Amino acid sequence: MSTNNPYGKVAFYPGCALDGLGKSYDVSLRLVAEDLGLKFERLDDYNCCGALEVKNVNTMAGLLLPARNLSLARKIGANAIMSACPGCHYSLSRTQYYMSKYTKVREKVNAYLEKMGEKPYDLQLMTIHAVEFFYNTVGVEGIKAKVKRPLTGLKVAPYYGCLYTRPKPYTLTGYMKLKDDPERPIFMDELLKALGAEVVPFEAKTMCCGGPHVYSDVEVALHLEARILKEAKRNGADMLVVDCPLGGVALETNMNKIAEKYGEDLRMPIVYFTQLMAFAFGHSPEEALLTANLTNPMSILKKYL
Repeated sequence: MSTNNPYGKVAFYPGCALDGLGKSYDVSLRLVAEDLGLKFERLDDYNCCGALEVKNVNTMAGLLLPARNLSLARKIGANAIMSACPGCHYSLSRTQYYMSKYTKVREKVNAYLEKMGEKPYDLQLMTIHAVEFFYNTVGVEGIKAKVKRPLTGLKVAPYYGCLYTRPKPYTLTGYMKLKDDPERPIFMDELLKALGAEVVPFEAKTMCCGGPHVYSDVEVALHLEARILKEAKRNGADMLVVDCPLGGVALETNMNKIAEKYGEDLRMPIVYFTQLMAFAFGHSPEEALLTANLTNPMSILKKYL
């Protein structure tokens, strides 16, 4: 498998999600990367990325937590740091932005890093999401070459979530050739098409799922999640394909509540894009942990076995 790696050495930041509720994402991502001959080094001793409310409670903590992970990546000689969770990607990118733009912020964060026994962060990393990693290294043709089970006839709605593309100053989305479209991302669409699947029109692909508020304001979360599922159903999707562990888990766990609240059955399987890639590459449903999903997709995928 030939690759066109524009990143150099890549550090993989799994974050709490991929070592917890997003285990199937982590397993399938590493499975697919190995199939494609892609290399990265998993960070040891990483810490929370500071996503969600941390930055609102303590601004410096919201920058220092990701900065330590950036420093660890540089410590192993990485040129890029990859995360599979858009929330982690946002936190790392946001810190990169503030440390690059504001000298006083950089000096203060680095002073704290030194007090913690870490090296000051030198701003030399590119922050990337896993979707970008696959798209920009092996690309559509590289994915096609690995497909053993073409998913012909499978209709999918790719759900990127709100943090994959926004805000642009942090993620650089739309500002660089290697980054996705800022308003209408297509990278995951193209990866799924390379598997043989049919991507349905899906206007809710970057809508917020309300995941961060699933406990503090469950009504808002259910309303937003219902809109996403309804849009996918309306456009004939067989399943929702996600790149965000928080969004995936929130949507999966609330489907029954949504059906009860709105009196409309919007249930459908939800899978990570890497799980679908692993399945199309010939791995068993068990290897790709598809059977571990709360919304088991095998009633739909069994015809491809």
